[in-house]
Amino acid sequence: MNLKNMESWRCWMLNIKKSLFSLTLMICISAISFGQEVLTLDSVLSKIQQHNPELKMYDQQINSQNALVSGASAWMAPMVGVSTFMTPYNNFSQPRNQQDGSFMLTAEQKIPSKAKIKAFENYLNTQSAITSEAKAENFNELRAMARSTYFDVLIAQKQLNYFLKNLQILQNLKKLAEIRYAYNKASLSQIFMMEARIFELQNKLSDTEANIQIGKIKLNTLMNRPKNIDFKLDSLKDYRLNELNKNVSDIVENRSNVKQVDAQIKSLALENKMIASEAKPEFSIQFDHMITYNNTMPNQFSLMGGVSIPIAPWAAKSYKSKLKANQFDVAAMQLQKESLMNNLTGMIKSQEEKLANIQHQLQLFEGKLIPALQKSYDVVLLNYQENKEELPMVLDSWKEINNSQLEYLMLLNNYYQTLAEYEKNVER
Repeated sequence: MNLKNMESWRCWMLNIKKSLFSLTLMICISAISFGQEVLTLDSVLSKIQQHNPELKMYDQQINSQNALVSGASAWMAPMVGVSTFMTPYNNFSQPRNQQDGSFMLTAEQKIPSKAKIKAFENYLNTQSAITSEAKAENFNELRAMARSTYFDVLIAQKQLNYFLKNLQILQNLKKLAEIRYAYNKASLSQIFMMEARIFELQNKLSDTEANIQIGKIKLNTLMNRPKNIDFKLDSLKDYRLNELNKNVSDIVENRSNVKQVDAQIKSLALENKMIASEAKPEFSIQFDHMITYNNTMPNQFSLMGGVSIPIAPWAAKSYKSKLKANQFDVAAMQLQKESLMNNLTGMIKSQEEKLANIQHQLQLFEGKLIPALQKSYDVVLLNYQENKEELPMVLDSWKEINNSQLEYLMLLNNYYQTLAEYEKNVER
């Protein structure tokens, strides 16, 4: 057997070992992954909606605001009192049949305006609607945070798989270089260079694994679960959009923070009616019962009705100033809504352009750049196995495709992060 055939035989054995190593690695990963919970993005968002305590807080606030509505029709508590009536200072030094004055019992009840009660009740009814939209907006923020973290972990897992594959390639190249070194076909510096690349890749593996665990802890926190629960992500689904939204104005109109401003404007309109109801008069009734100190005199009573006059100039200025301030508040809220819709429309449109551009770049990577670099690497590796190339050329070719793959994953993560922000702005 000549030297060339011997080296070909060694390469053949090395390929067999490579296949066995890949099979063993797949079995180990499958064994570790077996039994782990697989969480799709939709299931993560569903768990956040059901279990996140921040969202449950809004439910309690809504219950609190709804509970206040039932008390809107309440009257003021009646007033009762005791006193003396028309009693001289020296009254009790006189004989009883000569005493003047009376011991008086008083009861008073204010009767509110029905219009004022109804206006106050309608105003309270709008408060829970504002909180409900605030809850929807907060869930939208949590949903965007979950998407961003989910995509980070997804890309990190893709990087981990790619690093494992590259580690296997470098280890095989190192073994091949050691074999060639025995026949003076490779230098010792090349072997040390391979070791350095392997250590560098192992360091990246460790860092990526840590990032995956950190991301899972963040997701468990958002789902309000024990932080050490391990799970798998659905890595098979392609989350890229097939088409973008066409009617942006309708999307912006129905967004929760815009609807929250609408609810606040409606609340201000009802507050305006509530303030205007202060111009309605209120009534009161008072009953006094006098028990005379003189047994020879009859007991007496007094029944008095009263009405407020809120249209008096010195009283009217209070609610008139409130009505004027309310109108300015409504105008400010309408401008806030206009500004919010304008900014959202601009962000959505710019993000659509960015997504389309990144999608085009991803297609170039997938369809042309990476396949071309892979073919170049395969040719260089084949030439190296046939003693037509040196190891540095193989490493240069490997580095080119490695950098291209990493750049592709970074670009894909950029797409996903932009998508998470886009989904947040269109709120879905």
